[in-house]
Amino acid sequence: MDKKAKIAVISALVLVAVLLVSIAIAKPGPTGVAKCKDNLDNDGDGYTDWPSDPGCSSRNDNSELNAAVQCDDGTDNDGDSATDMNDGGCASPTDNDETNCGDGVCEGGETSGTCPVDCGYVDSCAETDGGNVIAVFGTASGYYSNNPYSNNDYCVDTSDILEYYCSGAYQQSQQQSCGTDEYVGSNFCMSGDVYKNYTDYSCGSGTCSSGTSAVLQEDCVSGQYCNNGQCLWSDSCSDTDGGIETTVYGSVSGYDNNVPYSINDYCMNSTTISENFCAGASSVSYSLSCVNQNTTSCVSGACV
Repeated sequence: MDKKAKIAVISALVLVAVLLVSIAIAKPGPTGVAKCKDNLDNDGDGYTDWPSDPGCSSRNDNSELNAAVQCDDGTDNDGDSATDMNDGGCASPTDNDETNCGDGVCEGGETSGTCPVDCGYVDSCAETDGGNVIAVFGTASGYYSNNPYSNNDYCVDTSDILEYYCSGAYQQSQQQSCGTDEYVGSNFCMSGDVYKNYTDYSCGSGTCSSGTSAVLQEDCVSGQYCNNGQCLWSDSCSDTDGGIETTVYGSVSGYDNNVPYSINDYCMNSTTISENFCAGASSVSYSLSCVNQNTTSCVSGACV
């Protein structure tokens, strides 16, 4: 082979070698450098490569994202237009809940029950006195149309109350009378006189109350006594002629078993008198003859 031929062959080999090197440089390897060892924060969570980035399972992991964790899966899971660590609901790349209760957006799995500040409050009512109970001060509170409320029972006047209570999830109110003042029960004896209980109803400090006291009904006077709620007269007898005095017209009077009586002396016939007199607290009546050494006949209830 002559010199020119050798130079041509050598030149051809060099050209082939250059082409092969160029192809080798231009074509990357089948996988390149794994993202978990490329010294880059590929998912923008503030952590780089393995083992710092929680999304990296090893140095050869080619994704810094973790599809099993909401705050590191590269997805806007709660629909608030923010993803992963850019979402205010993510505390760290290991946080598995992108929702952020309190951000003013009802997002993801948030509901009125789990996050009312974002999703709104359901209508509700709670009370402290157990219902429509006017004898106990109470407060009804809750939410209506997403607005909070709280109302205390209060006295409209000295005898009426405005009572707040719940009917299901809603507040109700009603003005009611605390009651009508009245006598209650039966008469009874106290301190020798007749009394009866009187109940007085009133409203004060948002509460209805009542008080019962004994009120005098009858003052038993001298000669009377109180029994079973009544003033009764004691048995008694009074004689105007001083006793058995046939020559003086008289009468006896008093009470017998609480029944008043008054009996006059009278002539039973022309010579006989019915003479009335007292024997202790009782009256006694005798039929006596007017015929004796001083009298002979009966005239107008007296022997003459």
